[in-house]
Amino acid sequence: MGRGPRFWFPLALLGFALIGAAVVRLLSRRSPAEGDAVNLVSGPLEQQHLGTGGVGGTGYPATQFFTQDTYYAAGAELPAGPVWLVALLVVVAGTAVWYALALRPARTGWFVLGTLGALLAVPLLDLVGSWQFRLGDGLRGPLLATLGLLVLAAYERSVFLLVTAALFALVAVVLSADLVGVLLAALVLLAAAFAALLRHRRDTA
Repeated sequence: MGRGPRFWFPLALLGFALIGAAVVRLLSRRSPAEGDAVNLVSGPLEQQHLGTGGVGGTGYPATQFFTQDTYYAAGAELPAGPVWLVALLVVVAGTAVWYALALRPARTGWFVLGTLGALLAVPLLDLVGSWQFRLGDGLRGPLLATLGLLVLAAYERSVFLLVTAALFALVAVVLSADLVGVLLAALVLLAAAFAALLRHRRDTA
């Protein structure tokens, strides 16, 4: 299938990168230290004064502080866009190093230029998706990852990778673009990488 099982590494790397991105977002969503800092610093500075005058009132303003729950409800979670962008850049760089070691290209200069072009294309395509097509933060990352998988499938001439890219897009883009979808998409990639390794070992046995 294709040119060998070397494409298992990008699949596994992207899967683990997505798991790491999901963990980072979960930690940023529920960070007690940040919540306490907001209570101690932001609360007194951004307090709201509600009048209690009137019948039975004291006539003095009542101070309402921002609590930790208010801080979380205000959207303290890390944006999905930057997390996806960092994850994809790590995957592109790691894939380039992996293929450089596997292929040992004769024209190293062209290979380096191609790698730099791919690294620059990721943020540029992210900007195009944001400004031109008005895509949300949680949607641009999965679409860029799907595009990368399609490029890898074309390079490897692998139907297996094409099917994997379709399943990834179905889970991460169509069904759910939230954290649950990211984790399920990561499981799809890891399962595909494991299946590629098993098939190669069975064929060479």
